[in-house]
Amino acid sequence: MLKNLLVYFLLICPFSLICQEKENVLQEIQSTIQNYYDGYIERDLNKLNKAFDIENGTMKILVIENDVVTGYKNAFFKELIPIWGTKKKLSKEVLANCALVILNIDVVNKKIASAKISMQVDTVTYIDILSL
Repeated sequence: MLKNLLVYFLLICPFSLICQEKENVLQEIQSTIQNYYDGYIERDLNKLNKAFDIENGTMKILVIENDVVTGYKNAFFKELIPIWGTKKKLSKEVLANCALVILNIDVVNKKIASAKISMQVDTVTYIDILSL
């Protein structure tokens, strides 16, 4: 009986701790994604600032000329967030039809992660791949 208990603690407890750590990391990632989504649809600068690396973070954005996509460029979040946060507020009807779906989260060594999300905002669906 004592041997079985010892085996249980040696095998199960470390696994439980690893699962708990992974769950904490996933919760932090989900919270960051939720801040991005809520900040974007609510036009909330505080939530957006929590979600992004304001100093160094960038994203690819479309270059549009004469209603035609001609390429992509890097835009810094320190420039984008003030624009997103000061956009016209969405109506209650539009907000009611907004939706966030986290499609996938991959974590490597609790140091880097990627997430694929789908955000429905009014009539537009954004698919983002986030590096965290």
